[in-house]
Amino acid sequence: MGHSYNNGLHTTSKGITIDALRITGLAADTQTIAEDCKSGLVSGCTSAVGTPGIYVLQLTQPYPPKIVICQPQLSNANGTTDLLFASYKTAGYDATLGTVTIFVSNDDDAGAPVLADGGATDELHVLLMFNRYTN
Repeated sequence: MGHSYNNGLHTTSKGITIDALRITGLAADTQTIAEDCKSGLVSGCTSAVGTPGIYVLQLTQPYPPKIVICQPQLSNANGTTDLLFASYKTAGYDATLGTVTIFVSNDDDAGAPVLADGGATDELHVLLMFNRYTN
């Protein structure tokens, strides 16, 4: 693939798929993909029912065989919101099911992190990079 200028993302990486998402409705059972630059790579996001702070992204087929990076981050409406922190679950990509798991945690006010849902107005921003090849 050659380089063309005047459009989109330019990279010399071979076989990489990059997507960026903005997800809203973190306090609900089913979240909304508010922006994905019309890529269609992620078809939905759901929170684990009965367990706070676990969000699962569902990819569309065909699923990439390997994840390179998942960088989740939460917005903060005014800088004084609780200290919510988003992180990618270690080995949280399932290439068979096409799912990516993200944790959101909060401070329990004694210094220990606990899983916690994002707030109703919080946005989850996620940068994803996948390798389209197995080696």
